[in-house]
Amino acid sequence: MSTTITPLIPADDAARLRVLERYQLLDARSEKVLDAVTAAAAQLFGVSNAMLSIVEEDTVLIKAPYNLPVAIERIPRQQSLCSATILQEETAVFEDLNKASAPGVDISLVQQLGLNFYAGHNLRAPDGHNIGTLCLFDGPPRQFSPAERTLLKTLAGLVMRLLELRRTLGAHAGATAMLWDIVYKAIGEQLARLTALANRATPATHGPLTPAVAKEAGDIVGTIDQFVAATLRRT
Repeated sequence: MSTTITPLIPADDAARLRVLERYQLLDARSEKVLDAVTAAAAQLFGVSNAMLSIVEEDTVLIKAPYNLPVAIERIPRQQSLCSATILQEETAVFEDLNKASAPGVDISLVQQLGLNFYAGHNLRAPDGHNIGTLCLFDGPPRQFSPAERTLLKTLAGLVMRLLELRRTLGAHAGATAMLWDIVYKAIGEQLARLTALANRATPATHGPLTPAVAKEAGDIVGTIDQFVAATLRRT
């Protein structure tokens, strides 16, 4: 029986968990494509930490972590802001966790790690269920502009498309590893462009990305997404 507090459980959680099972994500093994996208996201937004979160029945799996302060594979659902993020449609942003956080979420662990900023967007399966998030953390509070929210949503959509491809091809191991290497090489140039843009344009003062930079990044992500979508159609 689930011990997670009620406010964080959507009414359709049983159906959501059945959808999550299809993706076979419930381990924290490193997968190069997912790691690369998460790292690019952290560098682009100029935050210290990023990850994919997979919201299970009672816990949240930390998948593709980037530079987390401690090695954690899972945390209780009630201690994860991502548990609240999956309950809403739009990007969840807490610019200063000292001033506000999600109802029902115990943020003591996040605060102990010195993290005061959070932004996350849902990983939404094609049937509409939210199985997790792409999320960003940073030490100091910071602003997060509308253009950045849109860009994070676009990146989360790409991650979900990659998870759909992963569901079709299988995990990045064994016989499918070679197929994933082909995918990674195909999108590697665009990921390198995204990282170069991040290195060139990330504010040094934790300020928001300019709309022009956010648009350029969104265009690059769109190019990657189109390739992944075309690959899905061929599988």
